[in-house]
Amino acid sequence: MYSDKATLYVPDLVCVQQFCLQCEDVGNAEDCVRCGKRKNSFWDDPVDNMLLYLRKPRPWDNTIVAIAHNAKAFDLHFILNRAIMEA
Repeated sequence: MYSDKATLYVPDLVCVQQFCLQCEDVGNAEDCVRCGKRKNSFWDDPVDNMLLYLRKPRPWDNTIVAIAHNAKAFDLHFILNRAIMEA
C-alpha cells in the first residue's frame, strides 16, 4: 500500500551482457557462436523481459551466474521483487 506522496520506481531500460567460457576473453563487440548475442537491452517491460531472458534454456550450460555491477541498496529491489513474485 502506497501513500499519496509515495512513488514507485519503474526502470526504463535494463541491459545484460553475457559470456561463456569460449568467449569470455574475446572483445565485447563480437557475438559468440556458442552463447549468441552478448549484449541485450530490454526497453518494453524491461524487468519482466530480462527475467524471461535469464530463464531461457541454454543447451551449452545449465547454470547462470548473475552479477549486478554497482548495484546497491535500492537499485536491485525492483528486480528482486519481481523475481520473488514470479517464483
